Amino acid sequence: MLRDERELNRICQRYRMRVIRIQPQEDFYLLETNRGPKELRVWPRVDVLRWSFMWREQLARQGFRDVERFIRTRDAKPYVVSGRKGYTLTDHVRSWTPLTPTVEQAKLCGQLVASMHLAQSSQSSPAAVDLLNREQALIAAETERVRNLHDSFTSRSRLWQPEDKWVASQFRPLLERMGRGVRLLSPESFDETELAVSHRFMDRGNLGIMKERVFLRGFYSPSLSVQQRDTAHFLRDLLLGGEGAERDRIDAFLDGYEAVKPLTYSDYRLLLAFMVPPQELWQALHQYVHAASAGQREDCDIALIAESIRQQQSVDELLAHIARRAEDARRGRGV
Repeated sequence: MLRDERELNRICQRYRMRVIRIQPQEDFYLLETNRGPKELRVWPRVDVLRWSFMWREQLARQGFRDVERFIRTRDAKPYVVSGRKGYTLTDHVRSWTPLTPTVEQAKLCGQLVASMHLAQSSQSSPAAVDLLNREQALIAAETERVRNLHDSFTSRSRLWQPEDKWVASQFRPLLERMGRGVRLLSPESFDETELAVSHRFMDRGNLGIMKERVFLRGFYSPSLSVQQRDTAHFLRDLLLGGEGAERDRIDAFLDGYEAVKPLTYSDYRLLLAFMVPPQELWQALHQYVHAASAGQREDCDIALIAESIRQQQSVDELLAHIARRAEDARRGRGV
């Protein structure tokens, strides 16, 4: 966030508006203006800002106008660059809520995300293979942290409570899944020309309904990754945050995506790789072990671990389903 209030005011003066009040939020400034509420964001990487602007404009030129775009300055610039930082202004939507789509909406979401990915692929961006290398290194490092926590926990087994043995037994399948993710993400397994860059995080919060249409918003993080990562993150969020019939929604999303941008066997392999690591189980085990090691037994939540295992079973069923779609893609059959 900006520290120099004078710099903030100077940036605001570049726009056709009168600022009434400025309220710092978690990752942006909320501006009350004579033209309605606005969001002012600071981009620590100007190259990512420029790339993000270009893919939004590419989408708009292709007819997809249901995407959040940057408000232009007095001199018609889509953003402000000052020093080593960039600044963008967008409209603030007060009532935005994450979308749990119907099956029909899920297909539209898939089409919109695929169109976004095509627009992103047409712009100059960092080498996707370098980002895939980084993703593999991150999961490998996380796997090592899981292993170290397990070793530390089992070294104090003489102090265990009865339920601790069951908790410790959950580390083995966790490590197996994380190791599988590391292997599946090996860049040597993919053709560099099949990889493309996207923003690193996408979930239901990036898609909502505005004026009865599916609308795409957000994507302000400077972190980038390969496109399959944000698709996998969205599918996982849709599965675990849904309200029933998630398999139908996910199939509809993938069908809609493939209607615009067909998925190859390698694409499906990467989707599986990013969905394999059991994030919820790791977080629940981490919380339990740290509480037990600190003697804070009241914070040891067995139920949370049990729930994360149940969620992982749902994810595993989805992985098997996506794997079947991957085989269909490899054989060149419709899915």
